[in-house]
Amino acid sequence: MRIWFQLLSSETGLKRFIAATQKLVDRGLSPGSVVEVRGTTQGVLGDQYRLFWHYDTREVLDNALRIRKDGNYDAFVIANSLDPGLVELREIMNIPVLSFMEVNCFAACTMGERFGVIVPNRKFVARYREIVLSYGLRDRLAAVEPIEFDDVRSMEEIFKDEKVAEAMEHQVIAAIRRAVAKGAEVVFCAGPPATMMAERGRFEIDGVPILDAYTLLAKTGELMASMHKLTGICVSRHLLYEAPPHDLVQKVGQAYNVDALREG
Repeated sequence: MRIWFQLLSSETGLKRFIAATQKLVDRGLSPGSVVEVRGTTQGVLGDQYRLFWHYDTREVLDNALRIRKDGNYDAFVIANSLDPGLVELREIMNIPVLSFMEVNCFAACTMGERFGVIVPNRKFVARYREIVLSYGLRDRLAAVEPIEFDDVRSMEEIFKDEKVAEAMEHQVIAAIRRAVAKGAEVVFCAGPPATMMAERGRFEIDGVPILDAYTLLAKTGELMASMHKLTGICVSRHLLYEAPPHDLVQKVGQAYNVDALREG
């Protein structure tokens, strides 16, 4: 089992976060499974702003299309919590495509009635609420609570400096308690704090589970890849994720000079 695990984080600017996430997911893998945690060339310079996020999304799409062409992976996991390219890739990929937010939101719903999401800063709050509502989970969302990081890249420091990690942990715990006060029974963090909390063994606060978000995502990727092998099915081709016709894929590949689509 080989799984591509796509973060948006820069492979140079957030390399410690990427390495920590790789170590985290590796500890939970089944024998014979490989999860390759990947970043992007520039990623998350300011993805709380939708325009900048779109530039990173293009790289995610390009990586997935290359995988589609080469056929070397059993699942493509979008390990970024903003769902970059999710619908687009489910339309075109012939392997399971999973999303950090979908997996964690629906897993949270199996553990409690209402859940909370801890996000990097207040600018993100509306975006995360919008994503959860798009899943039809309005009544299951108790809170989206921010911590205080406008420069998400600065979170790399939590994997370098214990004092910074402790300060981050205090921020996250305070945000979790605010979410719990608003009715959350399960919580999870978006981004580097999710890896940090799992590294520090923080999976519960005041009786409220904190999801090990990236490990859960990797294990779900394993599961969906296994089910695809068993059944041959990984996505509905009716309505939302209907695939484009082969000849249209070729035409678009030629028109936009996308080598990975030229063969349809």
